[in-house]
Amino acid sequence: MTPLADVAGLEARLGRTLTGDERTQAEAALVAASAQVRAYGLPWPDPVKAPGIVVTIVLDAAERKTRNPEGYRSETEGGYSYQLPASLPVSAGLTPSEVTQVQRAAGFLGLFAVPMESLGGSL
Repeated sequence: MTPLADVAGLEARLGRTLTGDERTQAEAALVAASAQVRAYGLPWPDPVKAPGIVVTIVLDAAERKTRNPEGYRSETEGGYSYQLPASLPVSAGLTPSEVTQVQRAAGFLGLFAVPMESLGGSL
């Protein structure tokens, strides 16, 4: 299935053009992020018709993977140290908040009434 976002959108976020292996990895990250979003939401076969928030979440996840392809949580060099929050996925995975937003965009969250045949309703 076609990714829900394209490399041009990812390049705009990164502020640079992706070439060679990095572009190939970015394309794979967009495919993986789109698969994750579709697993929690709807198929959205036409990316143009996907909700804007869904495209944004795909780009967020692909950007995380592109910026940190090895999935490092922390790095230290001399006196410099950097650490990502433990709650932040380090690949094309989604955060709990992103999953909720995808489910909301798909119409999966909210209150529902289900008629029960045994209680006088019809199915």
